[in-house]
Amino acid sequence: MKWTDKAWARIAPHFEKIIDLPFNQELLHGSLSKESFKFYMAQDAYYLGEFGKALSTISGRLRDLDQVLAFSQFASGAIVVERALHEGYFKILGIPDQIEPSPTCLLYTNFLLTKSAYSSVEVAVAAVLPCFWIYKLVGDHIYSLQTGIVDNPYKNWIDTYAGEDFAKSVAQAIEITNQLATNSSEALQEEMLEAFEMATKLEWMFWDSAYRLEKWEI
Repeated sequence: MKWTDKAWARIAPHFEKIIDLPFNQELLHGSLSKESFKFYMAQDAYYLGEFGKALSTISGRLRDLDQVLAFSQFASGAIVVERALHEGYFKILGIPDQIEPSPTCLLYTNFLLTKSAYSSVEVAVAAVLPCFWIYKLVGDHIYSLQTGIVDNPYKNWIDTYAGEDFAKSVAQAIEITNQLATNSSEALQEEMLEAFEMATKLEWMFWDSAYRLEKWEI
């Protein structure tokens, strides 16, 4: 059994809860409030910038040159998407250039930055994998159910889920994680699973916080 098979078995119940979140269900049906979508896009832009830094850090710690190149490309891809959000949706939605991260966004990005810098590189790679894998599967789920949805105001954004480039990146990230796990002890593989599960929970929190328009209480 591949490490990612074990990882998915562990977080399968969390994934179902992610699919059922009001944010994703309303996005799917086109009934999500503009304010929630605007909040999400702003936080996602901040997240992608920090995610790119985490990926770049991981790239510099890997030994296999193919893996180094892959994570370097992942990092540049995250930054390119972040820039595209600023140039496109930020103007359309009226989002300011300076974004204050929500409590959840700050928690998630700090978790990834900490893992990328201070945990073993195997654990670091496992920690960033949910952003690839779960995001893609949630996107595929929403995209696959758009046939019967008429005039979804978020159609253009949802259509980006069908991109082949992102699918290739996800497959590559999964393959690299399995390669690293194969050469790891059982104890290290368990650490990888724990990081993967925690990041999955933070994915849930990220969508939920956008729906609630999460604010700092003080």
